[in-house]
Amino acid sequence: MQLIFEDGLLLTTIEIGYKGKRKVLNRVAIDSGASHIDAVYELGIGYESGDQLIRHYGIGGSEFSFSKRIDYVKIGGKTFRQVSLDFGILKAFNIQGLIGLDILKSGEFVLDMKHLKLLTNDEKALAQ
Repeated sequence: MQLIFEDGLLLTTIEIGYKGKRKVLNRVAIDSGASHIDAVYELGIGYESGDQLIRHYGIGGSEFSFSKRIDYVKIGGKTFRQVSLDFGILKAFNIQGLIGLDILKSGEFVLDMKHLKLLTNDEKALAQ
């Protein structure tokens, strides 16, 4: 999957599905420092009683989000079903979400910085 390097960020595209609807997010940052995948409010997803509230800390301070289980998130050729995403407001950058270490690690993705690609282990083996 091709990445774009813009304003110091690695950007990619993902697809999320929730309650039978799907949405493609075109400006999602690869953030190896994030512990979760975050996505902005899309598909009519909002906080409901019982959703877990999460406080995130970073260089710019702290922000709140809530966690919700969605039908799937698709990154490149990998689909993760019944995954929990954190939803909140990403004020600092013109992005629609963050892909964190939880997804990068569980999907066994490899960042090819020379060619600006996000590869699965299978794609890495084929490229060698």
